[in-house]
Amino acid sequence: MTVGFRVLGVGIASSIQDRGRVGFAHLGLGRSGVIDQSSAEALNRCLGNPPAAPVLETAGGIVLECAARCLVAMSGWTAPRLVLEGQRLMVNAVNGRQWAYLAVAGGFTGDQILGSLSADTMAGIAPVELSVGAELRIGDVVDGSPSDLIAPHIARSEILLLPGPHLDRLPDDALSTLTSTEWVVENNSRVGVRLTGRALNLPAQSASGQSEPMIVGALQIPPSGYPIILGRDHPVTGGYPVAAVIDDSGISEALGASVGSVLRFQLK
Repeated sequence: MTVGFRVLGVGIASSIQDRGRVGFAHLGLGRSGVIDQSSAEALNRCLGNPPAAPVLETAGGIVLECAARCLVAMSGWTAPRLVLEGQRLMVNAVNGRQWAYLAVAGGFTGDQILGSLSADTMAGIAPVELSVGAELRIGDVVDGSPSDLIAPHIARSEILLLPGPHLDRLPDDALSTLTSTEWVVENNSRVGVRLTGRALNLPAQSASGQSEPMIVGALQIPPSGYPIILGRDHPVTGGYPVAAVIDDSGISEALGASVGSVLRFQLK
């Protein structure tokens, strides 16, 4: 393992993420992991890394100083670049996306917690601290197949939904409202994405119920009537009714959308 970077500025909501930790929900610990997996995987593929190699995730503004010669790929770049000792990098999100990623050949490394390097904001877990002056270690380069190009993000015109388990607690037109409304991203964090648009008129007795297990991509309807898409650091249980669940094909698109973006849904 080699010290690859030193942190000069932490930016906003910056962390090291991989595929997360699986199998601990019964203990109250969610999976966490990379929010926009399709974007992170595209960067890893172009470097010859395994798709799930740990990457740096940020909402912008993190500044790194390169401590060793290495090959990196970043959101917004069209191809990997070789960086040398002493060079500085600032990682920012591209237009329309809330989260930016930096991948390095060999991947980021460190001491895992429960089999993962992922930071979890709900649980307060951060195996790799991103404080000013921190040194980020990188692994050995694997014998992969690097590419000259980074696959660009292609926005989906509509995100596919599966009907949720609590439609009996919601208005009869809940699904039609979800699929006929242009939803605007009001807030986006690792915990979830809050939308505004046309509120679902929730019966008072349906606003909350018995707490049940939750999954990433669930569209919960709180008393306000405006959907919340559960993110990678979502609570493992919740009582708000779930109107629909985002199909796996659209998770990265929905969770990665920047504040102010418009999301459209379609039933699968």
